[in-house]
Amino acid sequence: MKKKDIEIIIPCKDELKNLKIIIPFIKKLYNYNILIIDKSKDTIEIKNFCNIYKHVNYHYQKSNGKGNALREAANLSRAKILVFFDADCSHDPKDIKNLLNPMLKHKSIDHVGGSRMKGGSDELFSDVQHFLRLFGSLFINYIINLKFKTNLTDSQNGLRAIKRKVFIYCRTKSIHTSIEMELVSRTLANGFNYIEIPTHEWTRLYGKSKINLLAHSWSYIYQLIKICFFKIKRKKSKIKYREETWFKK
Repeated sequence: MKKKDIEIIIPCKDELKNLKIIIPFIKKLYNYNILIIDKSKDTIEIKNFCNIYKHVNYHYQKSNGKGNALREAANLSRAKILVFFDADCSHDPKDIKNLLNPMLKHKSIDHVGGSRMKGGSDELFSDVQHFLRLFGSLFINYIINLKFKTNLTDSQNGLRAIKRKVFIYCRTKSIHTSIEMELVSRTLANGFNYIEIPTHEWTRLYGKSKINLLAHSWSYIYQLIKICFFKIKRKKSKIKYREETWFKK
């Protein structure tokens, strides 16, 4: 697959310090285009920093919320595969390769999500709010698994790779971070193939999380209710991918 066929999308809001670490690291590892979708106060500084690097495109987000950011970026992109990567330094750039490998080897795989439950997290237990978010995430996973007869472990991770045409087809509506659970659910409801791979989550380096339990919990509850009523289409194809293990079966 050509370099232009894959694009890394990084939604950000007031994350300049973290971007100064993330972008150089990603550029050392990959030749893919990077699209920064930004809703920050220090817009000019972030734009100027992006302009230092080739194939790092800056776009100011016209709307609000992470869900809208991902949709704006997907409409701007012309890549075949989109990699969503958070701007808080919690994701490991080395995991991008692990996300893409199954999709590049098996055309039948449409969407690959990272799983902190499989790969570990330094952040989920860092404070009371993250601990409460863990319980909420486990409950959401349980409902999604019940609905789609799956065995998923992490539907809330912002690190994922998805075919652009599949993302567009799913027609997500979520404005905030509930976009993750909706995107996973709409992928499954529309008959596309979804898998998880282990990815590690690190503690945020600079800044504060944009997720507020009091402000955003209702959007998660509303989205979860909607998911319960999704109509499930027949699978378009079967997955032929099997994750490698340290032992031979």
